Amino acid sequence: MKNIFLILLCSFSAMAYSQKPTELEWTISFKKNHVIFECSKGCNYSYLSFDAHRKVVLNENAMANLEKNPDEENSNFLVQYSKRGNQINLEGIKGVDWKNITLTRDLKSKYYINQTGEIRKTTL
Repeated sequence: MKNIFLILLCSFSAMAYSQKPTELEWTISFKKNHVIFECSKGCNYSYLSFDAHRKVVLNENAMANLEKNPDEENSNFLVQYSKRGNQINLEGIKGVDWKNITLTRDLKSKYYINQTGEIRKTTL
């Protein structure tokens, strides 16, 4: 009887600590030398803009600095943004269902991306 109770207790504990999938919805656009991330789901920010040439890691709180704050590895999601030429690269590190997404930097377009990697492009 004690073994059954222990198994049930462990099962309920595991369910309590399991993390539900991250919901993430970003709109990505470009203005001059900046990239703009607008987040409608999964973030603690709604608007984030930074120099398009910077290489940054994004999480639900904005930009993560994993070297200075290793605790940020416990974020719901981690995505690395980088730019090479006219190509934007998003590398899914954690919490998203995709590994790499490549977009073309276009000042007249807006991209919609979610945690599954679904991408929609609209022209402004």
